[in-house]
Amino acid sequence: MKITRLSFAAVVACMATASFAATDLASAFKDGKLDGRVRAQYFYTDWDKNGAGNWGAAKPDMDGQGLALGGSLVYKTAPLYGISAGVGFYTTQNPNGITELNSNARNTTASDLFSRGPGSATDFSKGYSVLAQSYIQYDISKSTVKAGRFIMTNPFINPNDTKMIPLTVQGASALVGEIDNTAFMLDYATAVKERGMDNFQNMATTGDTPDALKNYYQTTYTASGSVAAGYKAGSENAPSVLIGGVKNKSIKNLELQGWVMNWPDIVRQYMLEANYDMQFGKLGLKLGGRYMHQSDEGAGDIIRPKSGSFYSTTAATKFNSTTAATKFKGDSDDKVDTHIYMLRAIASYEAAKFLLAYASTDKGGDLLAPWRGFPTEGYTRSMTQTDWMANTKSYKAQLDYDFSSFIKGFSALLGYSYYDRDPSRVPYQSMTDRYYGNGDTRQVNFDIQYKVPYVKGLEWKVRTMVQHNEKVGSITGNTAAGSTTYASGIGNDTSNKELRIEMNYFF
Repeated sequence: MKITRLSFAAVVACMATASFAATDLASAFKDGKLDGRVRAQYFYTDWDKNGAGNWGAAKPDMDGQGLALGGSLVYKTAPLYGISAGVGFYTTQNPNGITELNSNARNTTASDLFSRGPGSATDFSKGYSVLAQSYIQYDISKSTVKAGRFIMTNPFINPNDTKMIPLTVQGASALVGEIDNTAFMLDYATAVKERGMDNFQNMATTGDTPDALKNYYQTTYTASGSVAAGYKAGSENAPSVLIGGVKNKSIKNLELQGWVMNWPDIVRQYMLEANYDMQFGKLGLKLGGRYMHQSDEGAGDIIRPKSGSFYSTTAATKFNSTTAATKFKGDSDDKVDTHIYMLRAIASYEAAKFLLAYASTDKGGDLLAPWRGFPTEGYTRSMTQTDWMANTKSYKAQLDYDFSSFIKGFSALLGYSYYDRDPSRVPYQSMTDRYYGNGDTRQVNFDIQYKVPYVKGLEWKVRTMVQHNEKVGSITGNTAAGSTTYASGIGNDTSNKELRIEMNYFF
């Protein structure tokens, strides 16, 4: 039901030299592989409370929906002397203009179905197409090197293929598996094409990048302000990102991995994870834990979490320290040093799987996660939620069941999540398309998936969510000086229900 992180087995498989190697250039193209997908998605968000009494006159009605139709064609040549090449074409369209601008879809998770580029506030619902992949690859022994534009998967960068077109990057990647039970990975990303974008831009150009960083560097999102208004106004590109990792399974039933991500002059992150599998007859038990540490390498001077504001265009910044500080976030200093740890237990018995998970983020600051590599994925994260904000504790229980013995191809999940937040810390970045400040969150999820047995490659997914967000009425020190005006979203009821329907046909 969800995109998971790259498994050890998948890494090893990717590094294996293909057995269908071509003997000449003609056969390399002739014996290549073409994968296609026809895709349709419908998203609907129903906010519990609408109207000027809750959202203000500027946003009288927030309910929204969107319907998109598209797909992809991905072709890869057969390897010739270990060298192969691949391209990936993707498209999303608005059939017969069904999704209209006034549908408010741009104010909900349906916003990623179409363009998020320049003019998206007025051009929303227009389809687009993009060559999201174009790369060359070299395989030798148990190792692989890739360069160009492609799908990159690691704990910090993920395609997050839950909308019409996935996130891809420009750069290079290496997988080395010459040592038994061990895989080394090195990823280098110079540009990113986020979901809803038809072009590649520097690594700060994503909706999940903190606003201060998007304004500091040259991005599509750069505000039309001046340095005097607290902006650098995007005078330079953001640095490239270097990621390295190792996975090891030398000890039976135990998988260990360690990673480091360096975004020069911004932030450095480290991750350690261990998962241990046990089997007691038909009962399986997996125990796992993950720890991440974030080191401030300059992001704090740009974001200024104590004196700056996600919501204020006149907040103090590194380039305008004299501007009066507004809407304090309540952090102890202007640094983003922090850490998070999480634990999980997964019990499986025949067709059933049950997850219990917990996560806790340090009060020092939010973890930065600009490229859909969600820190708590596989643990406490649920649909739409970011729970790696400062001083947040998260709890999740989820039951998955495969009904194939009754209805071939049919599976479902039921989950409940609780996020205990600190409302004095307004997030540096969007709350996964819900950027309004809210308190504790309770969410119930019910998903079903049906892989049609009599039509090879056809599947249907239905995802539902009921979410209750506690209102934040008053936050001491989180208002402009001498004012009782709260940051956007304070005092609003952001509780909502969401429905997602998706059809995929793979060929």
